[in-house]
Amino acid sequence: MTEKRLLILYCAIFAFAFIVEIKMVSLITDDYAYLAEKQTVHSVDISTGRADIADCNLNNITGTENRFRTFITNETDLQNIYEYIREEDRPRFYRQVQQQRQAVVELTAPLQSEQIYTTSKRYSSANIAQHLIGYTDLAGDGVTGIEKAYNTSLKNNGEKITVSFNVNGNGDIYGDITPQITGNRQVLSLTIDNALQRLREGIAKENIPNGSVIIMECATGKIKAMASTPVYDANNVVEYLDDDNSPMVNKALQSYEPGSVIKPLWAAALLEQGMNKDKIYYCNGYTTVNGHTYHCANNRAHGPLDLQQALVVSCNCYFIDRYVRNKGFVFSQMANQLDFGTQLQLCDSYYTSAGNFPTAEQTENMGVQSSICFGQGNFRLTPVHVASYMNIFATGGLYVSPQIIEGIYDKTTEKQLEKLYNFNCKRVIGKETADTVKNMLIQVTEKGASRNAKPTFLSAGGKTGTAQTGKIKENGEELFTAWYCGFYPADKPLYTICVTIYDGGESSYSAAPVFKKICDSIYYLKYADGIQ
Repeated sequence: MTEKRLLILYCAIFAFAFIVEIKMVSLITDDYAYLAEKQTVHSVDISTGRADIADCNLNNITGTENRFRTFITNETDLQNIYEYIREEDRPRFYRQVQQQRQAVVELTAPLQSEQIYTTSKRYSSANIAQHLIGYTDLAGDGVTGIEKAYNTSLKNNGEKITVSFNVNGNGDIYGDITPQITGNRQVLSLTIDNALQRLREGIAKENIPNGSVIIMECATGKIKAMASTPVYDANNVVEYLDDDNSPMVNKALQSYEPGSVIKPLWAAALLEQGMNKDKIYYCNGYTTVNGHTYHCANNRAHGPLDLQQALVVSCNCYFIDRYVRNKGFVFSQMANQLDFGTQLQLCDSYYTSAGNFPTAEQTENMGVQSSICFGQGNFRLTPVHVASYMNIFATGGLYVSPQIIEGIYDKTTEKQLEKLYNFNCKRVIGKETADTVKNMLIQVTEKGASRNAKPTFLSAGGKTGTAQTGKIKENGEELFTAWYCGFYPADKPLYTICVTIYDGGESSYSAAPVFKKICDSIYYLKYADGIQ
């Protein structure tokens, strides 16, 4: 009886174990079936696919520095590359792996691995034309500059690397990790020339604490260099937001009082009105208009002067005397032709500031006329405005609209996909007038107050400007804006160059020598290419 009971008990236990086992197998099978149903393909972007910005020769301005990135899925992967991750980035990537099970990691050096991808860093540590280029936000959208103006054209039109992988219902990655390279490999080409830009930035950094340099191609209006100081690092913009010198502001697009750099334009206007350039005016060092006395610089009496001599010594009284005879309409007419007081559009959605020029009604006032004669009063222009106006003496009287964009190109074939530069010019003054003032400006540089601007090789023409700002520094001294704008070389001008130094003191000793250095660097650069 006992044996029979034991046999029955054994059979019952066996049956129960069998049923449990069948149930477990069923549950596991169902679990695998569930997980299989939940398997998905995920993808992660290794690079953003934003198109690069290049110079006129399709040499990259952005994306000039390599960056090395890899894709990690777990803590083991992270530990294998730990020493190649910047110390400040390690906690962030560790958190990502903990929370998301995968992360795109940037390395300090390349490694021998199939999962290391070489991409480009948007802004390098030695990026040029940063003020013009601008910068992007964390989402990869343009915030300022060309990045903002052409955000739609740049976004998703460059080479993009995406990594695809399988993930099951538990979030585990399995199988191969597959990279995919997509995108159009387009590039946005500027009129900027990398060689000229780099030279200008070097000169500006050494000689202009706060200001700008512009180089414009005379015949086309294409801006070949635009440098602003002080500079900033687009990889760390927060550091510069509260700087008193406004390093993130493009000074080439800001407006300032032009001072005497405007006098060649008024000389041309006088000649266009039929004034005799050889007629003598006697300067006593001051002149009085409606009870207000105006002085020449340092109260200096220049004595007898004709128009050319007045430009050479930059005589305020000469121009005031020649203009304060109800000639306010001449100012307004010339200012309108040169777009003074309005924004200059350098390309789509990218403008200078408007500056300011008195209205036609305001210029009827003799006091306003007198101030305009030597670039003061309620009168402001940007360096782009000044370069564009000065260029009329290099082109025989033609105003050529300044521009900054060439077009969109295929980076692989270098074929132009879309032309964005459009030549635009109009006649502002007669060729004879332009040539006359041009020769006067050459004399100004050769013999006048601008002698410090005279190039070592070949000759140039141009004019200084030392503009009062009405601002007083902490030491009680007045703050001046120093200008020098001219063309080089004088015989067959290639470029119009504008130097602006905020708080630059006397322009003959600050802006003029910078102009000379720029001309000399252009000579060496172009001489090597066979241009003299």
